[in-house]
Amino acid sequence: MENKELFAPILQEDEEIIKVIKPNKTRYVYLGGLAYTLLALIPILFMAVPIGMAIESFAEHGTSTPLVIELTVFGGLILLGIITTWVGLNMSYKKTFYAYTNKRILIRRGFIGVDYATLDFEMIGGLMVNVNLLDRLMKGSDNPGTITFGSSASPVIYTRNGRTAAYAFRNIDHPYEVYRDLKHMVDEYKATKAKQD
Repeated sequence: MENKELFAPILQEDEEIIKVIKPNKTRYVYLGGLAYTLLALIPILFMAVPIGMAIESFAEHGTSTPLVIELTVFGGLILLGIITTWVGLNMSYKKTFYAYTNKRILIRRGFIGVDYATLDFEMIGGLMVNVNLLDRLMKGSDNPGTITFGSSASPVIYTRNGRTAAYAFRNIDHPYEVYRDLKHMVDEYKATKAKQD
């Protein structure tokens, strides 16, 4: 896949893009949106009985109760959140690309505008590849996964909900192959730098 011109605004003169990677759309957009939608619908399931009671009351008395109004507003907010999530994931996906050059990794992402993040090879202290359960459930692909880059400037932080990192290639196809290529390039770059110093 080309798209090297997308990184033109941040490339240095002696820098050459080796590879540009687009995240797996099914994993990035559809599974992410579906997971959020299912979580957002849980409160609606708990509201089913009160909604049924409110509708029955409305049918019998012909007036709406404050409960009906509150549930309608709450349901509308949940629906708005679901729509916003799907639109946001699609907009974000269109702008998200990852790349690596002969010197560093590049991350292009955004929602309305475009943001770039870069991490020089010499700053990379470790690489980690992760293929989780959702990744493994995807049939017909090479199980997408995430490559996380740890550095002294931006370490991988472990939280109760998993790992977070400022620098990561998320939901990419062939993560082990990309990991091997990047690991080789980082090691080679550091070895060359050490010889020069």
